[in-house]
Amino acid sequence: MRRLLILACAVVFLDVTFFSVLTPLLPSYQEEHQLSDGAAGVLAGSFAAGALAFAIPAGWMVARVGARPTVIGGLVALGICSPLFGFAENIVLLDVLRFIQGGAGAFMWAGAIAWVVVSAPVERRGEMLGIVIAAAVAGELLGAPLGAIAHAIGTEIVFSAVFLAAAVLILIALGIPGAANVESQPLSDAWRRIRASDVPSAVVMLAVPSVAFGLAVVVGPLHMDELGASPFLIAAAFATGSVIELFVGPVIGRVSDRVGRTLPYLFGVGTMTVAVIGLGAFGVLPLMFVTVMVLAFGAGIAFTPASALVTDHATAAGLNQGYASGASNMAWGGGQMIGAMGGGALAGLSGYLLPCLITAALLISVGVVARALGIGPPIISGTSEEGGQG
Repeated sequence: MRRLLILACAVVFLDVTFFSVLTPLLPSYQEEHQLSDGAAGVLAGSFAAGALAFAIPAGWMVARVGARPTVIGGLVALGICSPLFGFAENIVLLDVLRFIQGGAGAFMWAGAIAWVVVSAPVERRGEMLGIVIAAAVAGELLGAPLGAIAHAIGTEIVFSAVFLAAAVLILIALGIPGAANVESQPLSDAWRRIRASDVPSAVVMLAVPSVAFGLAVVVGPLHMDELGASPFLIAAAFATGSVIELFVGPVIGRVSDRVGRTLPYLFGVGTMTVAVIGLGAFGVLPLMFVTVMVLAFGAGIAFTPASALVTDHATAAGLNQGYASGASNMAWGGGQMIGAMGGGALAGLSGYLLPCLITAALLISVGVVARALGIGPPIISGTSEEGGQG
């Protein structure tokens, strides 16, 4: 289990590193290609759009051929297209390559999460997911400064390094036994089980914080850039919040295993609500720095119990964990895409405050629903935990 957990952490670390690497680079791309706020939002949201588009295919692949081949397939795609992104100079090509990176990430996440969920004891599932998500946060922590470094030395060098990292992880994955053999699950049966379960409500609880974070990775850098922040200062704001969450994430996972998913989720959503309002309202750089830091921290807190909740409901419904991971990817990718593209477009028309207020209203609404549901600790049972043949 330890080797698998390390591999899963490394896979999501790599994926999120090169998702967040664009954040401090976004103002530079906007200036270089003369992009509107809406067009910058498209570039920022293309990764999430790819994750959304390939979420269900990735879950289906886990259910049909197993977690390990799915992880390897995602690593191959990411390793090939990332260097191309580093050298690309056409905005359409950049959007397309970023979309493919997001699709590759969907396969990496679906495989890695399903592999861990199937292998972990049910009573420690939240803790294990908290560790994996903490690794993702560490990737976010590295990605923002790495983007600032890429701004200084060139994107070609930084993005080309992904090829080597992906190759190493593929070799490691080949040396770890796959998940236990289980029966595959047809898509029609999975869809029937999803509709009859609480998985959709858990997906919504994951999607709404994703909307807020998608908004933040567009509005945050652009607003800070307007206030005179350098790429390094923008990176520092996102990275500081990630440092805090890196240590808190596994603790939040253990807490949610013991007291239920609702309390830590509400804490994360409440933190994000306050921060996202400040994101649009504040016009002073030090306050913006603190706001971005707090929002990144709150997002990480909310994601851990929400992700665990999706796996809880999937297990209770007898759903293959590949499809559960696909549903999580859909929530994350869809939310990020709406926040980045929709928020960027609306900010270009009305300024930064209106999209932030709309997002805050969404966060408050989902918080009210989550509190009403009052979800307790996961129930340990003999329910199916299929993860696909590794």
